[in-house]
Amino acid sequence: MFAAATLLVGALGAAFAIAFRLGLRGGFIALLGEDDVLAAFGRMPWAMRVLLPTLGGGAAGLVTALASRRPGYGVGEVLEAVTVGRGQLSLSACLWKSASSFLAIVTGGSLGREGSIVQFGAGVGSEVGRRLGLTANHGRALVAVGTGAGFAAAYNTPIAAVLFVIEVVLGVATLDVVLPVVVGVVVATGLTRATLGGGPIYGARDFAIVSSRELLAHLALGLAAGVLGPAFLAAIARGERLFLAVARPRPARGALGGLGVGLLACALPGVTGNGFEAIHHILDARFAAGMLALLLLGKSVATVSSVGSGSPGGVFTPTLFLGAALGGLVGRAALALPAVFGATVVPGGYALVGMAALTAATTHAPVMACVLVFELSGDYAIVLPLLLATAVATWVARQLRPASVYTDELRRRGVAWEGSVAERLARAVRARDILELDPPTVSADAPVESALALLDSGRGRRVYVLDGSTIRAIDLNAARELRSEAAEGATDGRTAGSCASAVPVARVEDTLFELNEKLWNVDFGEIPVSDPADASKVLGVVTRRALLGAFDRELLQRDLLLTRVVWSEGGREGVDYLELPVGQRVEAIAPPSHLLGTRANVGTLRERYRVTVVAVQQSINGQPGWRDPEDSAALHRGDRLLVIGESARIHALRGEVP
Repeated sequence: MFAAATLLVGALGAAFAIAFRLGLRGGFIALLGEDDVLAAFGRMPWAMRVLLPTLGGGAAGLVTALASRRPGYGVGEVLEAVTVGRGQLSLSACLWKSASSFLAIVTGGSLGREGSIVQFGAGVGSEVGRRLGLTANHGRALVAVGTGAGFAAAYNTPIAAVLFVIEVVLGVATLDVVLPVVVGVVVATGLTRATLGGGPIYGARDFAIVSSRELLAHLALGLAAGVLGPAFLAAIARGERLFLAVARPRPARGALGGLGVGLLACALPGVTGNGFEAIHHILDARFAAGMLALLLLGKSVATVSSVGSGSPGGVFTPTLFLGAALGGLVGRAALALPAVFGATVVPGGYALVGMAALTAATTHAPVMACVLVFELSGDYAIVLPLLLATAVATWVARQLRPASVYTDELRRRGVAWEGSVAERLARAVRARDILELDPPTVSADAPVESALALLDSGRGRRVYVLDGSTIRAIDLNAARELRSEAAEGATDGRTAGSCASAVPVARVEDTLFELNEKLWNVDFGEIPVSDPADASKVLGVVTRRALLGAFDRELLQRDLLLTRVVWSEGGREGVDYLELPVGQRVEAIAPPSHLLGTRANVGTLRERYRVTVVAVQQSINGQPGWRDPEDSAALHRGDRLLVIGESARIHALRGEVP
């Protein structure tokens, strides 16, 4: 089934890419009269140059606002889903974002089409995995397949697409993911070439370095790209903050961003669109050094204006534009120094290398950048300067700004991306994700007998004592001592607060690393989680069992086939280990909010989520315990559902799937 799903995702990713590219071409012809954006804006009256991007940006912002979705480039969400998520993306969100991006691009916004295409491919992978009920690992792999298929279909670069998944999305090569990605990329590239034609999208090029001294110029180009890349990313981040401060409604921000592009287009029509046509002119050396410098500055400002204002879209192709302009400038400088570099310098070759160098500086993926430009141009002769410039650019960029264009997006959303894949996974899971709700609590001034009664009821192994400023606890060990003292009358009149002990307290944002440290020396294997709005209130507890389960799921990424079952019958108690079908789990979960106030209908939940509710833990008439779902009362906070099903289905029941 997974093999068939891989082929399907590759085909669907290519189909959307083809439709999106053809749709943009048709949109350009309908709005501009031709599909050459540069030529169309060059002939357009200045009023239309301003009005069209402004209206397009406003419309894009309106679509984003109506969909209530986050703006941005979107590929960061794919990274999160593949590496630290469960392979879950909302396909409807991807479609809304694609519609918004389409409106901004077709009206001249300085955005790339690859963001929407790549994200849709990833969304299709997630949707197919979810509908087929595949495991979390297979779901992640299908998201990676869709990502690679979308990238390959957007640029007609199959090898670079595979490297994009390895270097940018995964950060590590694993055959379990790489092999299906290769298959999906082959399918997507084949369909795209059969429909839209093959060959390098920037035409076959034949540049070469004549003198080895030119490597010094390419070294300088790598250094310049390494500085420009972080500066460009910093400008985008500042632009986002500025637009948010100036105009908070998304349609207004989008229109303001489009207005910025339109004003620039009055003097520099080449800054509009993703820059495809302008890159062709730069590679053909049609622009003088002065115009290249203006385009480099103008395109940077236009892209910051479009992306910073919240219009969804890619920054990959605009980055290629900026790299081409930078490389063209360095090539022109080398041509002006024939005594140093010779009289046969070809500026177009430097533009190609600049495209790769700036891409490497912003993505921190030098090998992908090299192969991408090679596939975009078909020019293998410049492989040495490509390798040199991309390596230098990546090293310099990482010294100046450790985060790449995509991990910077994740960092702003609070997703840690440092360290190995295992560290990212451990940081991605927070206390809120494994929280057990409504532990037993008493006020500090309550009689100690109240706390002991809660422990006797079996609701937990600790009672948390709240005194308005701190959280303390009375556990089973303390309860035994208190009962001994009570037998001697030593606890008469004592309050729960006077008998409670200090305990480590977790925050809802604590990661698995932080939770593990706090649980290390704790008796009874649980710690309270405080309410972020009031540190003296308990939201729930994190148990050592839940922590180990999270480590097992997220780091080991395995599906346990055995489950431990404790049974009690006729006064006897025993333990069995039962083998479950592959991919199945047994979990005790809190009832999702949409089920609160209703009874657990086994048939309905089975039909909707393909999850079986075995038992319900709740207290009825003061008697807590596990009950048959048919005999249970309406569900409330603090109850638990014992369910059996596939991991993805259980996550869906919890409400974790958007």
